[in-house]
Amino acid sequence: MRVYKRKTERATQSQEVYELAAAEVLENNCSIRKASKNFDLCHVSLGRYIKKKKNNDRQKVGYVKPRQVFTEEEECKMSSYVLKCAEIYFGLLPIEIRKLAYQCAVHLGAKNIPSSWHQNNMAGPDWFQNFMRRNANLSLRTPEATSLSRATSFNRTNVNAFFEKYQGVLQRHEFSASQIWNMDETGVTTVQKPKKIVAARGQKQVGAITSAERGTLVTLACAANAAGNFIPPMFIFPRIKYSEMFIRGGPQDCIGAGNSSGWMTEKEFLIFIDHFIKHAKPTKKEPVLLLLDNHGSHVNIAVVEKAKENNVIMLSFPPHCSHNLQPMDVGVYGPFKNYVNRAQTAWMYNNPGKTMTIYDIPSVVKESLLFALNPANIINGFKASGIWPLNVDIFQDSDFAPSYITDRPYPTEQSENVLNESANLSLNLEHPELLDSAPEVDISTTEIIGHIETANKPTPSCSGLNQFSPSKIRPLPKAPPRKTNIKCRRKRKSAILTDTPEKEALRVEYEEKMKKKQKKDDKEKRKGKGKGKKSAKNEDGIERVKKRILSSDSESEDCHCLVCDEAYNNSKGDWVECIACKMWAHVGCVTGDTISFVCINCDSDED
Repeated sequence: MRVYKRKTERATQSQEVYELAAAEVLENNCSIRKASKNFDLCHVSLGRYIKKKKNNDRQKVGYVKPRQVFTEEEECKMSSYVLKCAEIYFGLLPIEIRKLAYQCAVHLGAKNIPSSWHQNNMAGPDWFQNFMRRNANLSLRTPEATSLSRATSFNRTNVNAFFEKYQGVLQRHEFSASQIWNMDETGVTTVQKPKKIVAARGQKQVGAITSAERGTLVTLACAANAAGNFIPPMFIFPRIKYSEMFIRGGPQDCIGAGNSSGWMTEKEFLIFIDHFIKHAKPTKKEPVLLLLDNHGSHVNIAVVEKAKENNVIMLSFPPHCSHNLQPMDVGVYGPFKNYVNRAQTAWMYNNPGKTMTIYDIPSVVKESLLFALNPANIINGFKASGIWPLNVDIFQDSDFAPSYITDRPYPTEQSENVLNESANLSLNLEHPELLDSAPEVDISTTEIIGHIETANKPTPSCSGLNQFSPSKIRPLPKAPPRKTNIKCRRKRKSAILTDTPEKEALRVEYEEKMKKKQKKDDKEKRKGKGKGKKSAKNEDGIERVKKRILSSDSESEDCHCLVCDEAYNNSKGDWVECIACKMWAHVGCVTGDTISFVCINCDSDED
């Protein structure tokens, strides 16, 4: 039976009760019936227990579970292994646990393995259901997608390095709660994520209206301090030509900017720094501390110089650690997204048949931001991240568990030399004929012998119960040793950006970047000159082509086809104009209706 419910309370007493009853009978000459009545036991079971005790046989109490593959201790180890996999963000699927159970049963040499396990090379679904029922600390959960960078970068080394720098800043300036600020960005899209609704039971598909299939993102930048105060937000729209009308209906005293992507860049962050200085009002006697992440728009020499001139000390978090260290992420933006979803859903109900645009987002944010940016959420965010009040031990070992897979030391020259020398020695011992050609090496024999003994040390057998561990059958994932001499992009670390060494390093980095950009531009100019000479065979070069275009009275000679990029003066076919952007294209290059032609660029913008 898959689900059996007990109908009686028989065989539920512990062995200690039987021992007391047996002592009452054997030592005090009490009758078996009287003792069983006093201890609420069955007199037959008590008599059988006393008989085995007199014969020095093994005493058992209760019913024996039939056809049980694993013991309670073995299942406890499997349960601990499953929890460990979930802690390091490599959780097991039900089918993987069933396969692991079969491998463990074969490894242990269990006698009661069902034949269906051998046929399918895995345990059955009934065993998995009972396994979950017997281990109440396990549950099927839907995991939250977490990038590898976030899971591995949040480790004890990075966090300790940040708190050391943070403690040094606090001791140097003695900041109060109102002087410690955190700034972070988040995205608000025009398409909301529908929440759960009430619908008919048993219905497989339930729909909800959204503005479009794919939304447009607007960046929102906010800053708050540890005392629970905040400054008006900043909006960044995906529009090159920004207008103040974009933020009408937005929060009080908010500002805006625009660029082609809608993301924060150096230009927009300089505007935000001016906005922050205006409201935070730092002075030389009372400077402020601004905590922010290592985004490229934040870490640049122009921003750092402006911050230092206006008594703003900038301290950056370690990369990919903002989900636990940044107060705005921890305490504010989670509730804010929920409030925004509710406000957008209400907007759709109040404006049926209308599509939400990026110009409607400020009014939606105005309603939601006040609920999320309340003093309780802000203060709790600073407290949960250990920023204020300062708590360097806020994170436990379980918080750093996801970094287990990449938790290995950086290679050093000394360790690499020892490994190479030990490898050469073991090679020479196996092949003595190579000793003459081997180079002379002055190394420590003790280190080499110790390394070889450790490498050749036999692993303990897993046959016994005490040595059984699922991790030996299915090892936990572990990253290989770090590679050396690999060219990669510059890795940021937690740093006090306004300190002189860090500021000068940013200046040097900026100058190198500008030199590379100048070389690239010069190279592209030289390539462009060469192409121009080849394309104008009957002319004297690019200069004649420019003179011909500039001296032309017709505007059509500058026009090029949107599809094939052929110039109008070189074309003999008919042309058609886009009704949206007023650009032209060949009739032969256009597919579809040419009467109301919309080019592919304008068509993708409308989608």
